[in-house]
Amino acid sequence: MSDLAAALGMKRSTLYWYFRDLGQVFDAVMEAHRRRLEAFVRGRLAGRSHPIDVLLELIRAHLDFFEGRHDALIALYQLWAVADADQPGAEIARTRAFVSAVRDQLIDLVAAGVTDGRVRPCDPAQVVDMVLAYCDGSLTQRVKLGLDPHVLVDGFSRYVLEPLRARPEEPTCDTRARR
Repeated sequence: MSDLAAALGMKRSTLYWYFRDLGQVFDAVMEAHRRRLEAFVRGRLAGRSHPIDVLLELIRAHLDFFEGRHDALIALYQLWAVADADQPGAEIARTRAFVSAVRDQLIDLVAAGVTDGRVRPCDPAQVVDMVLAYCDGSLTQRVKLGLDPHVLVDGFSRYVLEPLRARPEEPTCDTRARR
């Protein structure tokens, strides 16, 4: 707290006026970061209606948000590493609730797409879980191996998402059928 107060140019007692400990400071920073990510992603998804387009843009928005924010990524990994899975901190609990709600909405969207014929038959929960895992995994690979996840999105789209997009039936020109 002393180092943080000095970096902020304030007295330690002033910092304690707002935050009782470093954990509260970290939670506040992560909450602000999560809200910015949520607003960014929601803005990018606005106007998209096809389930496959929504899933693909979710991936791209996630990657774009973290572009140039490697310190934020590392801070997230550190938070998750020290978190108690059975007793998550307030911010991890909020993040889990947010991701769970988004996951449920995406599953409903994909399921509706299957029902109305825009998406080929699939397990919507499994598809959404793969997309969410791809988002997290691509960011991890960026940190661990220095890979550019934007390049990998094209392959994920081509081999995983686009095959699920139902194409309108092509009209047949079989003249024998008319006789």
